[in-house]
Amino acid sequence: MTIDLTSRRWQIQGWRPFYWELHRSSEIQNEFAPEFGPYPAVVPGSAHTALRRAGVIPDWNKGRASLECEWVEHRQWEFFTDLRAGELPAGIPLVLHADGLDYSGWILVDHKIVATFHGALIRHRFDLSPQLGDGKAHRLAIVFDLPPEEQGQIGRTSRSRFIKPRYNFSWDWCFRLVPVGIWDRIALVCGPRPVEVLGVTTSVSDDLQSGEVAVRFLHEGKRPAKIELILRAKAGKIVARKKIGASEGEQTARLGLRRPRLWWPNGMGVAYLYGLEIREATGSKRTLFRSDVGFKRVRWLPCKDASAKARPLLCEVNGRTLFLQGVNWTPADLDYPATTDATYRKLIGLYRKMGCTMLRVWGGGFIEREVFYRLCDEAGLLAWQEFPLSSSGVDNDAPRDPETIATLEKIATDYVRRRGHHASLLTWCGGNELQTVAEPDAPSRPLDESHPALAMLKRVVERENPGVRFFPTSPSGPVFYAEREKMGQGLLHHVHGPWDRTASEEWWQDYWRHDDALLRTETGVCGASGMKLLKRYAGRESIWPPTFENSWWLQWQILKKEVMKVPAPRRPALYVKLSQERQARFLALAVGTCKRRFPACAGFIVWMGHDACPTPSNTSIIDYDRNPKPAYASLSKIFHDGPTDVVVSPIE
Repeated sequence: MTIDLTSRRWQIQGWRPFYWELHRSSEIQNEFAPEFGPYPAVVPGSAHTALRRAGVIPDWNKGRASLECEWVEHRQWEFFTDLRAGELPAGIPLVLHADGLDYSGWILVDHKIVATFHGALIRHRFDLSPQLGDGKAHRLAIVFDLPPEEQGQIGRTSRSRFIKPRYNFSWDWCFRLVPVGIWDRIALVCGPRPVEVLGVTTSVSDDLQSGEVAVRFLHEGKRPAKIELILRAKAGKIVARKKIGASEGEQTARLGLRRPRLWWPNGMGVAYLYGLEIREATGSKRTLFRSDVGFKRVRWLPCKDASAKARPLLCEVNGRTLFLQGVNWTPADLDYPATTDATYRKLIGLYRKMGCTMLRVWGGGFIEREVFYRLCDEAGLLAWQEFPLSSSGVDNDAPRDPETIATLEKIATDYVRRRGHHASLLTWCGGNELQTVAEPDAPSRPLDESHPALAMLKRVVERENPGVRFFPTSPSGPVFYAEREKMGQGLLHHVHGPWDRTASEEWWQDYWRHDDALLRTETGVCGASGMKLLKRYAGRESIWPPTFENSWWLQWQILKKEVMKVPAPRRPALYVKLSQERQARFLALAVGTCKRRFPACAGFIVWMGHDACPTPSNTSIIDYDRNPKPAYASLSKIFHDGPTDVVVSPIE
């Protein structure tokens, strides 16, 4: 039996550090009261989620209100729920499954510490049988410590130690908001579970005529056990079934399927999914694993006319090559624990309708909740999944110390075991823009598998998700930035850039006429958000004139002359119109030119898809209110119909 704790009544209260632990003052012998609360809590959700709903802190999205919320980081926050007498079965194992606790803290039963945890991006398991197994009433609490000071966009990647979502500490497209709380599923699992499913993968034969499900599981019981694998078609009909004896230790079970219906990316066919259930074959027949799975065969081929030194970058699915077109997926909200299923459905629906075939899940965020990957499965959207490492501007070298690498290995193993079964998963990647340290006579270059952290990540993928491609970083080089001066030399393989604010039309056209990059997984052009959004979230701030105080991504210097021609009241709207039109035009030219070169160019992934907070201007093509900018429509036409509407002057 599994008791879902997310649906329970939770409360939250805030303490000065460690007052909750002492409870009673030794000086005056009074019970300490929390400094804040209790308030109703949202699970999944953060302290910020609850405090905003209770009116304790303002809407951080308005004006500079986020500055009024930073004190939340300097308290310890207790989430608690009361368990009634008889609610839990007595005398059997009770294990708390917490799939997302950000970042560290303590588990309490009846105000007593029974376990500790740390690590935002790894699942936690706590045996609470001694504390909860008597059938009596109890209070279950999770106290979150102050969050660690991880690095934001600027810093030194080699010094990252906490592996907590870094975008929350501010990036060029968001302000600082550092949540603590419960961000994923939390449940009590009742009864013995001698068999644990470690991971599930699927594969398809070279002739596409047979499929196989491989299940890695661990049996820790002393007695032999049996498990049953059941595969169902969409209508519920069982198409394959197998019972397997489980001896002690780790082992793999396999279930074959003749002539499987294939899973196809968006626009290529039906993203067909089967229902897989793994359960105990005797006794209670408890379900150990249940999810949809799909069958696809992926190969990576050399791009047309590519250098022999280039990595295979052309993607083939089920015997057909495709242009990888899509956007970079960054977290949908700054308060990521509170992102709703409806938000995921809205955004993934927009990307499917747009004609995307791939989303790159960027390494500065987190491993998205299960609903994200399930919706990608259903939409036919391939997922480029990065591990939680990102560049830092000053130093972009991944950590090298053994302790951090060991921490990363635990996180990476859990990442793959959690999400490796999804049909949408295309590739794993070590992280975002990891580079060597620049030297006087040798500019920085993307890291490769010789780096100890990335070598470890590659081994994890090969062990846990065999057959799935691993990229050491995005871009994988050998050149990081796609400079105009390096074109025509066979150097631009897998690249990033440019991210445009102020290029002239002439320079932009010249750049793309000469482009010979094989794969672009991050290129963007900025565009202003709409007037309604600007007014809604301005708070006490003025939206005019444009300044770098509220955005990196301004085009004022190139649009100023045209904007100043109209009366002052009309200038903000004209600026927005010109900025959005320019973004749509520039991106259409860039993506259309690259798609025309397919299969010499393998794909183009736009930086970026959507905003995590309201921004006056950004490289996103969907604003924070989930309204597409004009660039969305211009790219959609190219994604669906090809680049026939893009005019590029011929090379002289």
